[in-house]
Amino acid sequence: MLTGKTIILRNFEREDLKDLHRWQNDEAIMRLARSFPDHTISREALEARYEKAIKGGDFGERYYIIEEKSSREPIGWTSLDIHGWTRRATGADIGLAIGEKDRWKKGYGTEVVRLLLQEAFEQLNLHRLTWWTFAENEASLALAKKMGFREEGRTRDSVFFDNRYHDSVILGLLRDEYDMSKEALPPPRSSRTMRKKSS
Repeated sequence: MLTGKTIILRNFEREDLKDLHRWQNDEAIMRLARSFPDHTISREALEARYEKAIKGGDFGERYYIIEEKSSREPIGWTSLDIHGWTRRATGADIGLAIGEKDRWKKGYGTEVVRLLLQEAFEQLNLHRLTWWTFAENEASLALAKKMGFREEGRTRDSVFFDNRYHDSVILGLLRDEYDMSKEALPPPRSSRTMRKKSS
């Protein structure tokens, strides 16, 4: 479990599949999360996809539910996909999605990324993180750059949705850059009063 001021990143539980199923069948969410607005997935396929995450048995793919501290409600999901093609773990892809639309633009994404950076660089001792998105996803690009990621390249016309092609953008952050910019990152949001989860 990774704990911030306003959110907690915790392991997947089987009861989270209901929310994940709803989020991952939502056109607006999946356009931003995976450049894939026409994505559909059954509950059974979703459970098979995340079975290892639910059981906590996969070092390479670390999935977390984003839980709001004040309400103790799940509001999205995030991941560190550690690269498996190198001889030792040196890098990972980072991804996140706020699934509850009324929690968009509340600053949660900044705190999620801050916690993932701490986990990746300070606990897992990774060397670099990679962030992928499509070129028109201005919110994703702004958040990545706010947290220190630098654009490293584009793949032209690499994703297709809304009846046209879109460029993909790759951004990267190295451990040394994280160490140098850590003090300059935006300060954490003030802590909210916690309420007990209703029974």
